Amino acid sequence: MNPRPKSIEPQFIPARIDWDLQNRSPQKQYEAFFQSRSFSKIPESFFRPKSLWFEIGAGTGHFFESMARFHPHKNLVAIERDRMRGKRLVRRNEESGLSNFFGIRGNAIAAFFSQIPEASLERIYNLYPCPWPKSSQRKHRWHFHPVMPKIIAALEMEGYFIIASDQQFYIEEAHYTLPKQYGLKVIKFGEVSAHPLNGLEFFPEGRSKFERTFLSQGQPCFELILQKITSGAETKNSKPSLAL
Repeated sequence: MNPRPKSIEPQFIPARIDWDLQNRSPQKQYEAFFQSRSFSKIPESFFRPKSLWFEIGAGTGHFFESMARFHPHKNLVAIERDRMRGKRLVRRNEESGLSNFFGIRGNAIAAFFSQIPEASLERIYNLYPCPWPKSSQRKHRWHFHPVMPKIIAALEMEGYFIIASDQQFYIEEAHYTLPKQYGLKVIKFGEVSAHPLNGLEFFPEGRSKFERTFLSQGQPCFELILQKITSGAETKNSKPSLAL
């Protein structure tokens, strides 16, 4: 008899996703926990309509600092919870000399629960988040997380959510889940390539350290760009096309 494999590659399984969406952890218990988290406040002057971009899990901030230079009329906020990368992000912010770039060492979940108002972000970037690949870890994936309704609510109408991952299953899950639950419109779905909304034209070798490493090794990366076209209330849209 063949030995049982030590691990199983994560797969996109719509029926499992539907079950997860019906049995999510309550949002209120997470909100109460993260309300007590304190970190640097986003400058009030950044909250102008059609101007504020936010990066979840920004690492040391190279991508958003550069984007702030390319887009001087936009305000860009990058947040990173890892201690060392977060400290480097804050230092990059202090040394950049940019008035439209702000780096925070903190938890993005807490920021969305306690600091970011509804309809205040023109774009949200989430590049190469931890995919939490084990089946038992599914609830930690962003598209299943209790904070996701807050993230969608924080987008302005017609705002954009840009997600990238080296894990195809992760992008397939997000592609299935986010339009179905929140009425988001799919703008781009497939392998990473230059697009007016993702900033890749400025970073042909990759926008982040992870992306540069993956692309240099010839490893395919995947991306999903979504647009908010409803109020963000949960919907029961028909299942979108799943072909990459």
